[in-house]
Amino acid sequence: MAEGEFAVLFTGDRPEAIEGEPVPDAPFCVVAAGMAGAERFAREAVVQYPTMIARVYDRRGMVGAPLFEAAGARANRSEISARFRRWAGGGLFGVGAALGLAEIISGFTINWAGMLAARLLPVGVVLLLTEAAIVVGARREQKRKSR
Repeated sequence: MAEGEFAVLFTGDRPEAIEGEPVPDAPFCVVAAGMAGAERFAREAVVQYPTMIARVYDRRGMVGAPLFEAAGARANRSEISARFRRWAGGGLFGVGAALGLAEIISGFTINWAGMLAARLLPVGVVLLLTEAAIVVGARREQKRKSR
């Protein structure tokens, strides 16, 4: 894509064919010459195909949050939300840390606590670090745009 072009990426539950052309199993996109055209195309597409989600990106691609998002009335949004990453990550990390501490305090005599801690802590850390990276990236992007 060239500077000034925008991609409309389609995801979600897609129809079998669009305008007689078979729809690929993977996400697919359409390139528009300008932001206004990309937004208009995304809105029209999700009205015509209400199970799809259309996201507009610039030439950097999916580096950050989409510039625009339109979802059809029956779109399936099965993504992990920021709220889930924070609560589940914090919960798993907290419980894992408590169980690990209990195992250490007991002198490693209650093996089940250590086993659970070893499985809960990494998942909690990954969720929390993912959320932290998304927040830091969004702040950097916001600072870059405000200059």
